[in-house]
Amino acid sequence: MKPVHFLYALFILSGCSSCSRYYYKPNAVNTPLFTEGGQAHLNAAASFGSVNDENKGNTSFVDLQGSVSPVNHLGIIANYSTYSYTADQPDAESGNVDGRAHILEAGAGGYYAKGKKFKMVVDGYVGYGGGMIKSDVDMKLRRLFFQPGIGVHSPSFDAAFNLRISNVKYSDFNAKGRSNDYLIQQNLLTSDGVRIDDKSYTFAEPSFTIRAGYRFAKVQLQMVLAQDITTVRWHYNAARFSAGFYFSLEDMLQKNREK
Repeated sequence: MKPVHFLYALFILSGCSSCSRYYYKPNAVNTPLFTEGGQAHLNAAASFGSVNDENKGNTSFVDLQGSVSPVNHLGIIANYSTYSYTADQPDAESGNVDGRAHILEAGAGGYYAKGKKFKMVVDGYVGYGGGMIKSDVDMKLRRLFFQPGIGVHSPSFDAAFNLRISNVKYSDFNAKGRSNDYLIQQNLLTSDGVRIDDKSYTFAEPSFTIRAGYRFAKVQLQMVLAQDITTVRWHYNAARFSAGFYFSLEDMLQKNREK
């Protein structure tokens, strides 16, 4: 499949992403593909969808990412992600209600790049962040992640694969007056009294990223999957598709200097 055809197919998939309200969904993976020190990148991505099952509604996701390599082989990343679900026909008894969430996180790691025009990049980052979920119940979350990856970078095309391992822990659980029967129905509470915030959960999150454009500006499409490694009984979403724009600030400055 040609790169342009793969870009088109992934863009169609990103427009089909949909799901009802849930307690976890993987955000976009920050994939800087640094090749040398002195580089800085920005990415803004989003996805939108409509729910077509019995719980009808609309979802939206926004990801803002920044990354910088102050010296060769060292990378620093930061992410801010939001999620919103609006129910067309809210039903408090079934749990089909509006939901909002956000997470802010940062990380650091290393990379090694080799090649000339097409450079192979191997990297790995460790990060930590926290956020909040407000829906049928409210709670805070924190996430620790390890993110190794491999990819190829060129002036017009990038492609990368990452395998992010995320450990998620919830706290400050607020049932907002909902009964234990409701919490059990939503799998937020087990019959033996274990609540969602009583333990942590680990997910394997492979991602596939492609970018196409020229030098400092590229279109980015990304698919992130999520599979629980530890047992997760409550509702989470296993896929995240996004489309956005990726900017290399050092190439933008170089372009201005050439003018």
